[in-house]
Amino acid sequence: MISSIQNSKVKLIRGLLSSKKDRDESGLFVIEGVRLAEEAINAGVQPDFALFSAELSERGQDIVRALSAKNCEVEEVSPGLMDRISDTRTSQGILLAVHASQSSLENSFNLILALDQVRDPGNLGTLLRSAAALGVQAVLLTPESTDAFAPKVVRSGMGAHFKLQIASMSPGEIHTFCKNTNKQILDILLADSGKGKICWGEDLTRPLCLVIGGEATGAGVGLRQIIDGSVRIPMLDNTESYNAAVAGSILMYEIFRQRTAK
Repeated sequence: MISSIQNSKVKLIRGLLSSKKDRDESGLFVIEGVRLAEEAINAGVQPDFALFSAELSERGQDIVRALSAKNCEVEEVSPGLMDRISDTRTSQGILLAVHASQSSLENSFNLILALDQVRDPGNLGTLLRSAAALGVQAVLLTPESTDAFAPKVVRSGMGAHFKLQIASMSPGEIHTFCKNTNKQILDILLADSGKGKICWGEDLTRPLCLVIGGEATGAGVGLRQIIDGSVRIPMLDNTESYNAAVAGSILMYEIFRQRTAK
């Protein structure tokens, strides 16, 4: 049983939970909790290693047994130590270190989501969750967005990380991918509350890259320079615009609705 906070695996987990640099350099991120661990296993994810405590539920013990059967390195840590390294207020008693999905993308997409300057972890996780549910095949994030593999984003995503291809790209790289690399040329449409066609009056069944800008200022100049057009969600006058997660989810649903209606 691991009981020291100086243990190499414990130190690695702590680094992955707190540092984007550590996540980038190792290519790993942390899954915490029984439900997310089940999502990972069901998606065929093979963790690098797992830590658990004796306070783990029977449902969690089933996960440990399943991981052990797959020759995953699994080690028990003391309950007190698990509470110290957990990123949540109350640990569920299991942590998995898994490889991030950031890699070379496939090039046969007809719907991708590009996120620029989305800095709130909860909003980003919600957007990933909606994307996974509504047929988005890949998510591209500019460097100005928060890290998709940060703990709060992973928890908010509720398993979306295992169903999407996720990559970091500059606006120029996004344009090149949409117009040259992908097998189908993708129209780049920006969600813009002040401009563009009303979303249900626009044909959203064609190959698309939907761009969602950040909570404070929207998409930056770099992304605005590469768009082919913009769409908006109608709303009452004299009201605040939707936040990034709500706007993105509504538009992704409208794309899904149009495509499944045909």
